Amino acid sequence: YIGIPFCPTTCSNCSFTSYPVAKWQDRMDEYVDALLKELAFIAEVSKEKHLNAIYMGGGTPTTLSAQQMDRVLSFLEEHFSFEHLKEYTIEAGRPDSITKEKLEVLRSHGISRISINPQTMKQETLEIIGRHHTVEQTVQSFLTARELGFDNINMDLIVGLPNENLEDVRHTMEQLEELQPDNITVHS
Repeated sequence: YIGIPFCPTTCSNCSFTSYPVAKWQDRMDEYVDALLKELAFIAEVSKEKHLNAIYMGGGTPTTLSAQQMDRVLSFLEEHFSFEHLKEYTIEAGRPDSITKEKLEVLRSHGISRISINPQTMKQETLEIIGRHHTVEQTVQSFLTARELGFDNINMDLIVGLPNENLEDVRHTMEQLEELQPDNITVHS
């Protein structure tokens, strides 16, 4: 597990370690430097083990710039054997942090699974919980990922968000059904 503890905003419902990227933008390279030092240490002390899964979560890993993401993924390829790797997942997470350029970087490194996390497809709820992306950005991010060849896309949802009822959850599920993600994770 590789943690990127930054997000576009900190959602009111989130319990993960996450800091607003705008506040830390000028120190992101320092974070990446420290992360690579830690990964180098892990590579050295675990060289006898077989790496079978890599999961980069957060926060939101796609708060890293395309160049920073490329740097981290290239470092992993240089320092770890992928011979036994079965899953390579990156949480693209917040649609307001996803760009075509970032998705192209992920694709160029052979990422086998990404997660695009709308949490809900009700715009009013997104605003209540402090997510600054739109439902349309979620759809666009998903379609762009499909166009680039991602064939294993997860979408995270949360049920029980403020002011949502069963009909709102049904509406979200119907919108996801149209997109046809490869899997859906539902949190409560």
